[in-house]
Amino acid sequence: MNQLPVNMDHEDFQDILILGPECRERFLIAEEIPELRDHDMHMGGVSWLRGHYHVGRKDPDIHTLLFTLGGGGQVRLPGRSEMITPGSVTLLPAHQPFLFELGAAEQEWRMAWLLLDDSEVWSALRGQPADVFQHDQVWAISPMMDALYHQIRTPRRRRMVGLISEMLTDLLLRESGYSRLEMTVRQLYAQLEDQLHHPWSQARLAERVHCSVPHLNRVCKKLYGQGPMSRLADLRLQRAGELLASSNWQVSQIAQRVGYADAFNFSHWFRGRTGMSPTQFRRYSRRRSSQYEA
Repeated sequence: MNQLPVNMDHEDFQDILILGPECRERFLIAEEIPELRDHDMHMGGVSWLRGHYHVGRKDPDIHTLLFTLGGGGQVRLPGRSEMITPGSVTLLPAHQPFLFELGAAEQEWRMAWLLLDDSEVWSALRGQPADVFQHDQVWAISPMMDALYHQIRTPRRRRMVGLISEMLTDLLLRESGYSRLEMTVRQLYAQLEDQLHHPWSQARLAERVHCSVPHLNRVCKKLYGQGPMSRLADLRLQRAGELLASSNWQVSQIAQRVGYADAFNFSHWFRGRTGMSPTQFRRYSRRRSSQYEA
């Protein structure tokens, strides 16, 4: 690590994007690969860089990951500069300034990159320091992303995106401090927020993370202090409350959205958890909201 002063002062440092004519990039975007959204991946790409290349962000709202196959460059961070070499992962968490660039005009840099949403799926990255480290998954993820570009219009892209997500989970264990299963369970519950209408059971949840029901119970109690179905119930209650407060959906529609086919059963469950019926909760929430706005 070189301790170099880098001017990333709040006033002076700004976003920068300079790609010279010799740089080539292939982009993987959610409009063409909607499966990226299922894993909270904003976008990705494969780059062949030469000549002028400078990319800097002052306050990025996404996590940036670079996977270097050949050549290299450097990333400038507040107060230091890190060299980027083949086989390395460059981790740049959200809301931390950075500037990465080629070291010299004749230098080349071959890499793949991913931008991850700053969501619960990747919440283990929040607050992590920016870093450059060696990892064997570089040699698997980069070619897979290149192959995905050529499979955009085939059914194979879903399996490929899922495999990239699995490899990324393995890679990020180094930074998160969680076991692989703990990381996978955290990602599962983040994804469940968009799948609350499914008739989930403990067995189906355990199957999704490839473990036994007792093992899933132990992991959930370690992560959340509650069992798998209790965690799911909390997510359903939170989403139901949000929809009651902010939408004009009928109670029966909200019930179905959070996994209750019968509105009466939903209302009975909701009252047991909150002490209010869904209709009473809606009136209460909107009354409080109008008081705050006033």
